[in-house]
Amino acid sequence: MGVRTVAGEAVEPEGADPRTEAELRAAWATAGELAAELHALVGERPSTVWTTGNAVRVSVRLRKPHGTRLAMSVLAVLARADRYGHRKGQGREQLWLEIGGVPTGGHEW
Repeated sequence: MGVRTVAGEAVEPEGADPRTEAELRAAWATAGELAAELHALVGERPSTVWTTGNAVRVSVRLRKPHGTRLAMSVLAVLARADRYGHRKGQGREQLWLEIGGVPTGGHEW
């Protein structure tokens, strides 16, 4: 599907990502760097996926008890993302961050 025009203005197809290939690669690279830092800090391998909002999401499960020093280090990594959060429930605890895209309603887990 190509770009269409409305009243002489170019309009992207609905759902098209307006970012360039270079911007998409940069978002993926940034997410990879942050994922590597989280892996080093918490000792668990993060997952990295594209969301329906065209963001790159990194999530990592927390299994070990964590203290203030680790929490501060993890927060420093999360602060470099566009969005981040924490989920806890049913004996599981997980951190997530997103680079680029738009937030999606209710996270796709």
